[in-house]
Amino acid sequence: MASKRRHTRRRAVSRTPERPAVLTAERIGARGDAVLSGPDGPIYAPGLLPGETARLAVRGARARVLERLTSSQERVAPACSVADACGGCSLQHWRKDAYQAWKRSRVDDALKRAGLTTPIAAYIEAWGEGRRRANFHARRIGAERVVFGYAERAGAQIIDIDHCPVAAPAISRAMPRLRALAAALLDEARGVIDIAVTSTGGGLDVAIRGAGAPGLAGREAGAQAVRAGGWARLTIEGEPIAEAAEALIGFGKAKVSLPPGGFLQATEAGEAALAEIVMGACPAKPARVIDLFAGSGAFALRLAERGPVLAVDGDEASSAALRHAAERTPGLKPVESLWRDLVREPLTPRELTGADLVVIDPPRAGAREQCAQLAVSDVARIVSISCNPATFARDGRTLVEGGYRMGPVTVVDQFAWTSHVECAAVFEQS
Repeated sequence: MASKRRHTRRRAVSRTPERPAVLTAERIGARGDAVLSGPDGPIYAPGLLPGETARLAVRGARARVLERLTSSQERVAPACSVADACGGCSLQHWRKDAYQAWKRSRVDDALKRAGLTTPIAAYIEAWGEGRRRANFHARRIGAERVVFGYAERAGAQIIDIDHCPVAAPAISRAMPRLRALAAALLDEARGVIDIAVTSTGGGLDVAIRGAGAPGLAGREAGAQAVRAGGWARLTIEGEPIAEAAEALIGFGKAKVSLPPGGFLQATEAGEAALAEIVMGACPAKPARVIDLFAGSGAFALRLAERGPVLAVDGDEASSAALRHAAERTPGLKPVESLWRDLVREPLTPRELTGADLVVIDPPRAGAREQCAQLAVSDVARIVSISCNPATFARDGRTLVEGGYRMGPVTVVDQFAWTSHVECAAVFEQS
């Protein structure tokens, strides 16, 4: 695997000079960097483990490791040759049991800060066969070379790679062809292009941004890549360039044609683990179920096998995909798909009336206003899912203060060797 780095874009360079320091890492912070105590407050340095001492170059609250002077017994050799620089999975140097204990502690600490004493029931390693979606970047360097890969950790460069050990096999195999397509498009575009890739049942769904409207050569290169690679679809700047098959994902018995670049849980194993929690909380014959921030229906379409579902999401294309899948799947109970920005316009207690179960899976910022409405509703049971322990705990506190009893929390790790973690819990009326 290549490991050369190149600048991806211009950015302002701090005029503050670096200063030397020798410090010892105390813990790993929420973003995966080591936290050290400096004279003016905490300093964050990537690549260190708790207890390790290093010679550093410090600028403000950030530091570069110049030389590691001691090594933790928890340090292991990374499996990936660019692990030290890549912004993708930056904790490969940590022994697996210690890394997993840290992920549990992230959730536990967030709960305690929010004043919640709920235990953590389980840690689920949901890496599966790898991440089924990836976001690559590419830029031309000179006349001959194209840099293709992930963004650098805490920097503005691209880490040049030719495969990825944590990506789904179909994505990793396609990387040479994705690089070649990027090279063709970069003949017509300037700067960096972003390439979102999702592995679906119909083949890879590739959505490119930053390339501008492609010319004839770019369109021909894109169509050829779809044919030769067996991809499902290619879109550039939202415009369909070639489609050989539907980008289908199965949610229960339903098959959803994902919108280009549409949201999908990172791994199939992770989605299955979360869906098991949701379905376990659902009555056998619910009178009504509401799925908030429903996306394209990962939970809603499964729930519709048991009872009527209202699925609400702020993305119009995802709502349309969910609705279309429900219409063409026999045997489902009625599904209503509502396009609505729940951050600005949460469902009110009146709109929530009659729901036996509400599932809520918001973005990282959480759902402060929606949880405030849920807290004063008559919903019997709520399943809360989040990719951010801090906002999960904050919103959980709102529900508890409204009279709900919080069940044990399940930690679902879809993102191997990163700081990202999912958590889920069931809340019931006291």
